[in-house]
Amino acid sequence: MAISIDIMSIQPQVISRDLRSKYLLLAGSPKIGKTEFLCQCPDALILAFEIGTNARPGAMVQKITSWSDFKLVLRQLDNPEAKQKFSTIGVDTITIAYDLCENFICSQAGVQKISEIPYGGGYSALSKEFESALRKITMMGYGLAMTCHLKEQSDDDGKIIGYKPDLNPRCLKIVNGLVDVIGVITQTWDDKGESHRWVITRSTPTITAGSRYKYLAPKIPFGYQEFVEALGEAIDKEQEMGATVVDTAPIDLSGQLNYDAIRAEANDLWRKLVDKNPENAPRILKRVEMIFGRKIKLSEIMEDQVDLFNLVVLDMRDMCKEQGI
Repeated sequence: MAISIDIMSIQPQVISRDLRSKYLLLAGSPKIGKTEFLCQCPDALILAFEIGTNARPGAMVQKITSWSDFKLVLRQLDNPEAKQKFSTIGVDTITIAYDLCENFICSQAGVQKISEIPYGGGYSALSKEFESALRKITMMGYGLAMTCHLKEQSDDDGKIIGYKPDLNPRCLKIVNGLVDVIGVITQTWDDKGESHRWVITRSTPTITAGSRYKYLAPKIPFGYQEFVEALGEAIDKEQEMGATVVDTAPIDLSGQLNYDAIRAEANDLWRKLVDKNPENAPRILKRVEMIFGRKIKLSEIMEDQVDLFNLVVLDMRDMCKEQGI
């Protein structure tokens, strides 16, 4: 059914220990453990955009070779059965996911390169499609963990002076605005020659990283459980400072829009309004035109226009109330 907003029901934000409400980007060099970390996440579905899970027995993996594959997975993730089976979605790697999204936009426009779409429209469509898909995962109540490689930063003399996530700037802007932590996996060796892996969560003079959690340790031993423990300590500190903390994230699904339900309600309201008064038909279509900015039939409204469709249904509800239906 259509959804309206009630600002009087808003409650203060709380901090949750539940990782289903956490979003993470892990950057690291090849074979350092990015996919390993994803596979350690309980009840994780790994969307394998590149081959890196073959040596991970027991992992729940879905290979993705096109953006259409990804969109098909998103549709299935909205099923109650999927939400019972999986709690975290791993995207390995987000770099390739962005490339496939770009190919999808180019295919829609019938061009070879995104720059061939006039007036920068391709870049705009790409950003909208990519961000919408990632946010859909979070809005369905899943945790989201993404991976990417590291990119070397050099000075004018070619000397390596640092490392940062190897992402297209437009992709990085979207991901950075979504995630709670950008962690960089590093490796050190002790005096005995034994290696130790770490997740860096704060930027240093040579590493680009970051976290929304004020008290999260800047250097965490590598591993999912180690990350959970460090996050728990950071949240405990937040609690000491007066923040409200809950053990399980309250998954708010009230803001989700179900296209099929909205279409069914629109058809029902149309029938009731037109049966009451045939003059309501052009009135409804006029409101639809005002919302969409052009003439369009209810039957022509597509799933990716569900937000606008929701507004149409809310208007039709108001018409029913006004006419005592």
